[in-house]
Amino acid sequence: MSPLSTVRLVTPGSPREGDKLSFHWTTDAPDPKNWIGVYDGDRAPGTGSSLAWSYVTTAAGDVTLDTSGLGEGTYTAYLLAKDGYGILARTAPITIATRPPVLAPHAAVDSFTTGAYAAGSPVSVPLAPLWVRPPGNPAGTPSFRRLSGDAWLSVGADGTVTGTAPGRPGPHPGRIVVAVKDSAGASDAVTVQVPVRAAGSRPRLTVASLNLWDAGTHIDGRAEKLARLVLGQGLDVLALQETGGTSAKPLADALGWHSYDTPAGVGIVSRFPLTEAAAPVTDVPAVAATLQLPGGRRLRLWAAQLDEAGYGPYAVRDGRTPAEVEAAERASLRHRQATALLAAMKGDLAARNTPVVLAAGLASPSHLDRATKVRWPVTVALASAGLHDAFREAHPNPSREPGTTWSPVRPDEPQDRIDQVQYAGPLHVEAAYALCTGRPKPVPDTAANGWPSDHAAPAVTFTVR
Repeated sequence: MSPLSTVRLVTPGSPREGDKLSFHWTTDAPDPKNWIGVYDGDRAPGTGSSLAWSYVTTAAGDVTLDTSGLGEGTYTAYLLAKDGYGILARTAPITIATRPPVLAPHAAVDSFTTGAYAAGSPVSVPLAPLWVRPPGNPAGTPSFRRLSGDAWLSVGADGTVTGTAPGRPGPHPGRIVVAVKDSAGASDAVTVQVPVRAAGSRPRLTVASLNLWDAGTHIDGRAEKLARLVLGQGLDVLALQETGGTSAKPLADALGWHSYDTPAGVGIVSRFPLTEAAAPVTDVPAVAATLQLPGGRRLRLWAAQLDEAGYGPYAVRDGRTPAEVEAAERASLRHRQATALLAAMKGDLAARNTPVVLAAGLASPSHLDRATKVRWPVTVALASAGLHDAFREAHPNPSREPGTTWSPVRPDEPQDRIDQVQYAGPLHVEAAYALCTGRPKPVPDTAANGWPSDHAAPAVTFTVR
């Protein structure tokens, strides 16, 4: 190589597939047949043909090569002498990265089931918020039209499914298939099922507690994945933790639902209207709101997240005795927060005619779980206040049904049930389970996971008595 010759990549700084590469060269031996060629891997000039090239006839200058056909990999550009393979200079290795695919606009879900509508009541289901336009796509406007379905359901051009629920419920939900076409050229279809419940039937709802893990920042496409989770799993109410103070409303808007966001990092998203929202409790990240259920019924929902410091299962793992672990827990901020939370809930728990649900990240296992002989003070306090552990009520054998929520993406952590749904008042537990969809990859490879959290979500289906 010539010590007075150079060649270097100018743009782009971080090339991706499809980019054209621009180089700057200098040489003390200019020639009309000098040239720059690009080779892959460690392949040297003279071993096969260059992948892209151009003559460079002057002592210095800039040239852009059409490298748009190069795939992901490592390449080197050489400044070569007199139409031959004598190397005057070479670049540092150039890494070309994969260019993420540009996805077409599409519906977040292919099908979903709405909440149940009372016989004879008006139906309104907005589909437009579920139309997803991924980054990098041109702006466009979706339009909607009916493809097929039950005669009592229709859809407007704006994507709102409307109708009047039949006076007598049939054996199957109402159904409509809607075609979506975007002015940018994309198209899709969505099937919507609309259950109809008999007048006077008891309200039924599924409540889940979901930790958003730093407001979803560890997951790509989190907004679409959250909407897909809620609709695909038939959830009606979510108590959210680690929201960043602003995550509940965007999710509710995408669903056409109701929300309560708070700076405390906890929030509520609900299919049902929310009233009597309470500000975050002093000394604990917890909020409450009243769900206005069908038939004039009400349910008081509390969402909370207790402090995670001094995590008790670490002490158990390290060989501390049950007495030592319990003493540390009673002295913890977590236990003081649980005490403050129960004080705030006292009035609601005393109103026995209105059901109360606490959906929370407790950062503590349950005294009803495992054979560690630790009577975890947080859950003991909840039970003493009259709250019932919905999951353990449905699954009384902890060895057969552990209900683990921490953690599906951290296999080296103690595996425990630290997220819970508890209740008091006139409710019947129909089903209780730890929800985690798919097979999420462990940290740090979580960006592509469909599951949007590092916690599983406890979910409970209740019937209001």
